[in-house]
Amino acid sequence: MILFFLFSLSEMSHIYIGKTEETILELKKDFLKDTVSNLIAEIDNQRKAEADLMEKFTVRAAADIGDKMSLKSSEFSDFLKDYFNNTSEFKHWTVVYWDWKENKAIYDNLNMSEDSWEPTLQRLQDELAVYRILSQGDKTVLFGVKKSYLDDLVKAEFSKVVRNLEFNDGSYVWINEIINYEGGENYAIRKVHPNLPDTEGMYLSTDMTDTKGNHPYMTELQGIKKDGELYFSYYFKELDSDEISRKLTYAKLYKEFDWVVAMGIYQDDIKSYVDQTNLESKKLASKLTIVLVSMFIIILFLSYFVVLAIEKLHHRHSRRQLESEVNQDPMTKAGNRRSGTNELSRAFRAYKRNGDSPGIMMFDVDCFKNINDTYGHAVGDMVLIEIVNVINGVVRSSDKVIRWGGDEFLVIFYGLQPRNAMGFGTKMLSLISALNIEAKGEVISPTLSVGVAFFQEGDTDFSDALKRADQSLYQSKTNGRNQVHIDL
Repeated sequence: MILFFLFSLSEMSHIYIGKTEETILELKKDFLKDTVSNLIAEIDNQRKAEADLMEKFTVRAAADIGDKMSLKSSEFSDFLKDYFNNTSEFKHWTVVYWDWKENKAIYDNLNMSEDSWEPTLQRLQDELAVYRILSQGDKTVLFGVKKSYLDDLVKAEFSKVVRNLEFNDGSYVWINEIINYEGGENYAIRKVHPNLPDTEGMYLSTDMTDTKGNHPYMTELQGIKKDGELYFSYYFKELDSDEISRKLTYAKLYKEFDWVVAMGIYQDDIKSYVDQTNLESKKLASKLTIVLVSMFIIILFLSYFVVLAIEKLHHRHSRRQLESEVNQDPMTKAGNRRSGTNELSRAFRAYKRNGDSPGIMMFDVDCFKNINDTYGHAVGDMVLIEIVNVINGVVRSSDKVIRWGGDEFLVIFYGLQPRNAMGFGTKMLSLISALNIEAKGEVISPTLSVGVAFFQEGDTDFSDALKRADQSLYQSKTNGRNQVHIDL
């Protein structure tokens, strides 16, 4: 019976190790996919932010130019040259001044005009992201910003973000830009690689192999072309080491830039974690075996069930610990978008059952890009951490603070009544604006723009309430920031 007991322990250990490896691998996959998807969502957010900023500049330029259109043709042309060459915000803008008397472009700073106005207009409308057309008498001025220029700004800013990302497990994010979707020599170029910065700008080939003879770039390209995303593994030398390890990677295509955003994680730590948990399991089994020898008759009937129960508890605890790490934003310690999505789904199902809606508050940090640009990303990270600490100090343990993406956060207030939402939001703004964060000899007092919404009867899922909260947040920004708006 002792031998049978030991054999049972061995079999359970094999099953336990297999299930643990499967669980860890799935959690790793979720972590990789969520991280890359959130980064790609951040690209869209940055593009929208840049476009909104350029739209504001366009409105300003339209007012300035409109005031000068009564000038003579030569004077007006000189004004345009001076305005767009010497105003820092407009140095990269496209400007075409069309004189209808002469039926040609008098001023064309980027040589965009054609032989007549109609093809000129068509070309500019195709290539510009934001623009304005002003006409008065025989003058027509079209000015705006090229889509390619805005995209270049976003690419440069996002590349900085990726290079500054840090993960505790040695994983990192990199970006390749596809030039030829058919593959072959020089099919792509390496745009960002934090661990091998010297290789940025290097051309890639689908014929390249890893140390085991696999073709990772060919595998990646085929998966991207088929589904737009994929998981795959290959062998790669670890940073600052000659050791070759297997790397699990998730890659996703951002078609607007022809970028493949990828994140990889070495799988050696999976084995070390399994070995550690298996060692603990063996220690526990040894203790039980000693007890079995001294109390053979009792354990004859109970040992298998006791060990099985302990193994299940240990496995459940390990899984709960892993899920906690995966569901938490590593920097601010708030919940991440994955946990927020799950929490909103649960809250919406509860609302459908009992009609009680939590308060859903969405906010972001006003002018956060300026903080990063002026004081650096380390200070920007510190601002986010301090804000989350303040909010955690005023919410209840049942409420959830979620980092939705970048500097955008979500707070789910269970039991918050609509009549109390404005007062609570205003109190939160006061606490945040009272922060004094020192950076480069200066003091930063951040402010928030806040939008609040609740579930409504016509909602099909939680995203309907999120849209209303986002619209309220946008209204707070439009009306001057550092304020709360509620959609009831």
